Amino acid sequence: MHIHGGVSGWAMFPEPKERVMAEDVQAPVNSARTSFTPLPDAKQVGDLYVALPKGNKDGVEWAHARQTILVEPQALYELWKDETSYPLWMEHVVSVTPGEGKTSHWVIGDPEDADGKRIQFDSELTEDVPGQKIAWKSTGGEVEQSGSVEFKARKDGRGTVVTLIQGVKVGALASFAASVAKRGPKQTVIEDLRHFKQMAEAGEIPSVKGQAHGPRGMSGGIKEWMYGETNPTPPGTSEGPLTAKE
Repeated sequence: MHIHGGVSGWAMFPEPKERVMAEDVQAPVNSARTSFTPLPDAKQVGDLYVALPKGNKDGVEWAHARQTILVEPQALYELWKDETSYPLWMEHVVSVTPGEGKTSHWVIGDPEDADGKRIQFDSELTEDVPGQKIAWKSTGGEVEQSGSVEFKARKDGRGTVVTLIQGVKVGALASFAASVAKRGPKQTVIEDLRHFKQMAEAGEIPSVKGQAHGPRGMSGGIKEWMYGETNPTPPGTSEGPLTAKE
């Protein structure tokens, strides 16, 4: 038996029958992890995880966002394919007018400021897989950008994983576009996909416009400026949510 002495008395502990060395202890296996669980900032191809593009590469500022939306992939695809609805959920999109073939004309600015700055450019679809993926690129105008959105049903049946990727050519025009939107490319992608989720699931985009709040302090003021929280909220739609897949 081991006897351990102390200032206030003695304590006796039985000798262990067998010593266990640290290297003999095996870490438990996380059986809760499944083959389809996505890693942060990555997309899965089979069992292989591929990092999504982000940051500045070859003069293009890449950004991405991902949301799980409780709606079937086909319904989400059809909602995204409706270009005329973009002003309802994309920030600072004044109008999108379908053109010939797979083209469209975009006008960007503050919808609430009729006399404010406007940026215009044309875009065309480069890939269109019904219910799965839409990709695009600009073809002329004041902005050089490209991107894609993918819709992938979760294997557990709980909605659709939507991944949005977008790249904007860095330069004077991109800076001008950012000044109009009051957001950087990364935050713009995050907010647009968040609004898309709200409209798809709830049929509308919540707004706190007109609601009073107390002083936010220095930290709150910095975040308000960084994230463009004074941007007008897209109007959304009152047609009701899409059919969710339970």
